[in-house]
Amino acid sequence: MSESSQERTGNADLWASGVVALGALAVALVPGVPPLVGLVVGVPFVLLVPGYALVAAVFPRAGETTPWDERRVFWTSRLALSVGGSVVAVGAVAGALDFTVWGFAREPVAVGLVAFTVVAAAVARFRRARVPAAARVTVTPGAVGTRLRSVAVGDGVAGAALTVVVLVAAVGAAGVVAEEATSTAETTELFVVGEVDGERVAGAHPTNLTVGRPADVTVGVGVSGPDSFDGTVVGHLERAAVEGDTVRVTRRWEVARFGVSVEPGDRSLVEHTVTPRRPGDPLRLTYRLYPDGADRPLREVHVWVAVAPT
Repeated sequence: MSESSQERTGNADLWASGVVALGALAVALVPGVPPLVGLVVGVPFVLLVPGYALVAAVFPRAGETTPWDERRVFWTSRLALSVGGSVVAVGAVAGALDFTVWGFAREPVAVGLVAFTVVAAAVARFRRARVPAAARVTVTPGAVGTRLRSVAVGDGVAGAALTVVVLVAAVGAAGVVAEEATSTAETTELFVVGEVDGERVAGAHPTNLTVGRPADVTVGVGVSGPDSFDGTVVGHLERAAVEGDTVRVTRRWEVARFGVSVEPGDRSLVEHTVTPRRPGDPLRLTYRLYPDGADRPLREVHVWVAVAPT
């Protein structure tokens, strides 16, 4: 077997990470995927794969993650570190998205985590190639199942203890993710619509406003989960500086504030007037949805408008 062929087969874990990442991305972006499928695919991916790629990039040598020369403990410790690494990855992606035009939503987070995984896996492959073959981490396709069985049923006390810790952490984190996904972000929507021939249509909102003249805007809140929603919608006109993919708000003026109460499986449409006080082109009309008692918005939506002087 050639050296390049050995390198490819010895990085089966990295290739598998990339395939799983692309599968999770497809589930996140393709419309109509059942929520249960999204949880089954998405939760394991978020909990383990980005962190595994990160650990592989940081520790290209075999045995670096444990002081014992024991294969089972070595791979179990890598799995444990992967959970922590995934927490770091999610935090990094969320922090970066908070300063972009996309915000913290499912699709941008999925794209960000997949990009993180692919980059980390590429770095891991590069670093492994620089380590002597006898010392580098090597995972062949046939060894993947063996590694998983070794982690799950290893006979060492340390291996068993680490396996229990990893499983408890993963199940606990999965429960938190599932609870959050089904009770808030995945079941509540916020949108802006306009009226065309008596019907509410997305994208038909007013885009050319005038200082001092009221304009009718309709904001909708929908709930698809089993729980009702009570909260407040706050609207601002914002002067924003766009620098590449980053939007920096320099000034904002509140133009709307109203409460909403939505029953499970229903939508609430609230028509209100927006009266600009200052001109600008472009300005960002942004609405944020706050659950009762919350200081941070659950959802945010914005449209760009031009405000002309009188």
